Amino acid sequence: MRKNRYILWIISGLMLLSGLGAGVSAQEFRQHWEKKVFAGYNIGGTSPIPLPAEIRKINSWKPGFGGTLAFHLTRWLTPEWGLTTGLAIDLKGMKIDADVKYLQTSLVVGEGDRAGQFTGSFNGKNKTNMRNDYLVLPLLAAWRPAERWRVRLGGYVAFQNAAKFEGTASDGYIRNGGPTGEKINVESATYDFAEEVRNFDAGLMASGDWFFTEKMALTGQLSWGLVPIFPSDFEGLSYKMYNIYFSLGVAYKL
Repeated sequence: MRKNRYILWIISGLMLLSGLGAGVSAQEFRQHWEKKVFAGYNIGGTSPIPLPAEIRKINSWKPGFGGTLAFHLTRWLTPEWGLTTGLAIDLKGMKIDADVKYLQTSLVVGEGDRAGQFTGSFNGKNKTNMRNDYLVLPLLAAWRPAERWRVRLGGYVAFQNAAKFEGTASDGYIRNGGPTGEKINVESATYDFAEEVRNFDAGLMASGDWFFTEKMALTGQLSWGLVPIFPSDFEGLSYKMYNIYFSLGVAYKL
């Protein structure tokens, strides 16, 4: 039901944005309005800022399958300054392998002293695989310093459409209930926090376009989330995590 609702939002929003320029002459539209579509690949991570002491060593990191597909509409108020809004489908993900110590978490232990679900302080190896899909609405100030350049800065709000946040723990132990609790050896354990991921995100956004032809541009876009992806009462992790991603791609001016 949620996916169907977001699809309707996207269609309605695109129809509204596309119709904003209706009723003006073609010349006036070209002078004051600018439409573009943008497709890019997201590189970054969903991370605590700064890295907490519980993460002792990052063994590997790789971006998951993720990208962005966006429609942006800019209203130029002067030849140099304008406002940009639009809609985007944004897939943000990563895979990370780290050594952790005293990490407060919840695990489903399958191998070790005994099986079961335990919440407490974990020491050992942790692998996380996550991907969150969002519908994004930006609101940006636009600056045109030269004919081939566009720079935008502002913020965004985003609504989560689907979430994945799962992983494994191994080669360690968990203190059930806290740092002084019963020690339970962990050879292999799993966790899945997808249901706990917050449905809403918001933050800062900055982007730049360089038009190498009249219609085509190279585009870079940074989105920095200011809302933790888990709610404040979430007990699966002891620190807050934020979406921080850079997207590099190509834009086409319609």
